[in-house]
Amino acid sequence: MNLVFLIFFSALIINRGGFSYLKKRFGGSQTESIIPHTNTSYYRTKISIHEILPVDSSSIIFFGNSITDYCEWHELFGDAQIKNRGISGDLISGALRRIDPILEGQPKKIFLMLGTNDLGEGREKKEILSDYETIVQKIVTASPKTSVYLQSVLPTYDDSVRKNADIITLNKGIQKIAEQYNLIYINLFDLLVNEKNELDKQYSFDGLHINGTAYLIWKNAIEEYLRN
Repeated sequence: MNLVFLIFFSALIINRGGFSYLKKRFGGSQTESIIPHTNTSYYRTKISIHEILPVDSSSIIFFGNSITDYCEWHELFGDAQIKNRGISGDLISGALRRIDPILEGQPKKIFLMLGTNDLGEGREKKEILSDYETIVQKIVTASPKTSVYLQSVLPTYDDSVRKNADIITLNKGIQKIAEQYNLIYINLFDLLVNEKNELDKQYSFDGLHINGTAYLIWKNAIEEYLRN
């Protein structure tokens, strides 16, 4: 009987992810459990490309996940100094691990947007905001002359894990972090929602990522900060 149970239990654990599942289920940190997203071919390729591209004191960095990654920022603004350092699928934990080469260049500006994928992983909002503050603290400490702009997490629609009520809570926390570190908070959320506080469907094809029209709204919202 014990042998049958052992075989069944072992098969169940293997099916759910083996050791990594046990680590997550019985005491492993949330950060450890979500790092595997950095092992995708796309993620590793983007990292390798970013490593060979220079960042210096004239650089303007857009840093975040797929919502940042998808836009051609330098073309949108007609500015070769703008560099896209967004990577699709990234979490704050991954962003923390790849920001050092950017900060070594002491860039002129960083426009930061992170957090929606952490919600998608089911992380607690307090944990997300704690990690968010960690990356902000790292930026302002390692590159004190860099102007840092904290952009709100964008709204969604028909997304059962990225609920807009949670996004609003996150954004309030991000705004408090901006105030605490004397940084500029940019509220993009309110520019893209409908009367139900959901992402307006005219701005998205999938309820999460935004389209060209929305990027133009984003551009108009931040242009004054880009040119200063």
